[in-house]
Amino acid sequence: MRERLGAAVELLRRNRNFRRYAVGRTASVLGTTTAPAGLAFALIDRDGGGTAIGVVATVSMLVFLTVTPGAGVLADRLPRVWIIVTCQLVCGLSQCVSAALFLSGSATVWSLGGLAVLTAAAAAFFAPAAKGLIAGIVEPGALVPANALLQIAGNLVAIVGPTVAGLVIASVSPGWVLGWDGVTYLLSGAVFLMVRVPAAAVRPERRGFAGELIEGLSAFAGRRWLWTLTGLQALTSACWGAGFTVLGPLYAARHLEGGAVGWGVVGSALGVGLAIGSVTALTLAPVRVGLLLCATALPEALLLASMAAAAPTWWIAAAGALTGVAGTLQLISYTSLQQREIPQEQLSRVLATSSVVGSVLVPLFSAFAGPLADAVGLRAVLAGCATVVVAGAAAAFGVRDVRRLRTTTSTAGPASGRCQ
Repeated sequence: MRERLGAAVELLRRNRNFRRYAVGRTASVLGTTTAPAGLAFALIDRDGGGTAIGVVATVSMLVFLTVTPGAGVLADRLPRVWIIVTCQLVCGLSQCVSAALFLSGSATVWSLGGLAVLTAAAAAFFAPAAKGLIAGIVEPGALVPANALLQIAGNLVAIVGPTVAGLVIASVSPGWVLGWDGVTYLLSGAVFLMVRVPAAAVRPERRGFAGELIEGLSAFAGRRWLWTLTGLQALTSACWGAGFTVLGPLYAARHLEGGAVGWGVVGSALGVGLAIGSVTALTLAPVRVGLLLCATALPEALLLASMAAAAPTWWIAAAGALTGVAGTLQLISYTSLQQREIPQEQLSRVLATSSVVGSVLVPLFSAFAGPLADAVGLRAVLAGCATVVVAGAAAAFGVRDVRRLRTTTSTAGPASGRCQ
């Protein structure tokens, strides 16, 4: 444990590019954790209501999923830093325009929604480039500590951000929240501009766009462990979206002791678990990473099953905390595994494909969760989601390539965070 904590401290001390990356990433999260509330209340203020919020969220997600594969191709053929900076610039300007329109009284539901969709499209370019960039500035053996440190910073900001957003919206205006998001995007882009990629990580000129897209899809499909675990991620994400995000508040109102207050306790416990999971990833050194990635799905099933069984609030909160720990461990371990095992020249395309496949079921499950709960019962749907998660984890672990996944000490890939 002491060695791994020391490695994390050493990474921050010696790798100047990672420090810059971490500051840029955290600056961006400072705004994005407040933006959803700002947009929602801005739409409500313009008489958009729940329908407008739902339509904007759905369209934004669909645009994000559509753009992401192409974003992965560009991140593998162009300098990733420039893609990140451009993305942050577009997102920042879009949010600043939204803020200006709202504060001036000129905003409409259509203008706010359109700018939100534009922001989602630009944001789709960020993750493939950013995750690929990490593998270019951090040594393979330091990927887990690097991702854990980024997650710790993001979780800490996420705890404070929504509360601050609520206070600003209540006391001033949602327009200021949108403006803050825009400013943090621009600050983030300025910091990322100072990140220097080692010469060894610069990619050669590549062939046509369509050919590279197909190559990325083939690289994803050719790794059984990768598409199996991504399929598990798709199931767990979809069941989480349907069972916790969509049906959770309804469950709290009908069955949870304390109602909204009890649901707030569960949400806080989840947040605490996320923070603990980030720190745990710094100290945990699992050898059987395939087993870990399958096992970390089970606490989500426990949480959904506990809700289905109408367990006491304290039990559901405890299950929520455990789910937060497991979810963060899964995210950090899986991201680090992909960054370590996928060649640099294909990494962003594979990450983009993994992101799309891992998210594609979320809108479908979320859309049908409510009608299905009305038809067969809320708790029955929660039990069904828990069953799907357990079955998915068991099926994934039944694949030999997943069971054989081990943490390696391979040094293939980028070796230094210093420019050469």
